[in-house]
Amino acid sequence: MNQLTVRKDVSRNLSLLLFFSITLITAKLSFAAEEEHEHDEAEMEVVEISASMAQELGIETEIVSGGVINRSLLLYGKTMPDPQSVSHVAARYPGMIRAMIPALGDTVTAGQVIAIIEANNSLQTYEILAPLSGTVVEKHANPGEQATTQSLLTIANYENIWVDLTIFPGDSQQVRSGMPVTIRMEALSADSSISYMNPSQGQSPTVIARVPLENTESRWTPGLLVEGLVHIESTDVGIAVKNDALQLFENNQVVFVLEGEVYEPRPVVLGRSDNSMTEVLAGLNIGERYVVSNSYLIKADLEKDGVEHDH
Repeated sequence: MNQLTVRKDVSRNLSLLLFFSITLITAKLSFAAEEEHEHDEAEMEVVEISASMAQELGIETEIVSGGVINRSLLLYGKTMPDPQSVSHVAARYPGMIRAMIPALGDTVTAGQVIAIIEANNSLQTYEILAPLSGTVVEKHANPGEQATTQSLLTIANYENIWVDLTIFPGDSQQVRSGMPVTIRMEALSADSSISYMNPSQGQSPTVIARVPLENTESRWTPGLLVEGLVHIESTDVGIAVKNDALQLFENNQVVFVLEGEVYEPRPVVLGRSDNSMTEVLAGLNIGERYVVSNSYLIKADLEKDGVEHDH
């Protein structure tokens, strides 16, 4: 065997050794990756709740779908009587008041006799009729007194009132007549729209948005301080979820997705938002079922399990 043949054999053996070494390392890495993947799957944080238990806990779900995001502006204002529904009743001719029929707080009907006056010049009596239906909110005269030019009583009808909302200069360019408005005060709420815009009196730079409000059930009275949520614009989005569905879990905004009886915290990327809905840019798919009510119970269960696992 010459020297050249020996060198070839050595080179072939080294190549085979290198091949088997690389194959062994690759196999180990592949096995380690599979082990890590299986470990991650085993550690995936989910909660399993039976349908009956979910119902008992008040956990409600809906199907993921598109939605509408509304951009709104919150204004503040005050309820006012409609000037056309308030009447200050006075005598046509000066004279002695012979009768004032309604009492303060009484309801009267348009055309009803509300006072009888004896004219000073003719000594003839004449009747004063209610100019509109409503409630006697002020009374300034009694029988036996002289009726001159003063108001005898005031009748007001509050079935329709106004809300004057104050708009500051920085917001005035956003608000226009015809925009929908939700008027709120504590538990009271009513929908309407801006009838017209009116500059404030005096030197104030503000603008008044006047909103008519139907009040047939007498839920609103003049002089109340209220909020007005003006709906500036509405935008259709591909996916939107209810705000109550969002939870902060492990420093991520998540939505709990239901598959079978398993609830998974799904991290989501959020977009625009309003008072009730939030746009989801990534993390959810149309048609999936997500928790919209009492999702905090699922979060609490996951966090409890996490604490127990740490200890």
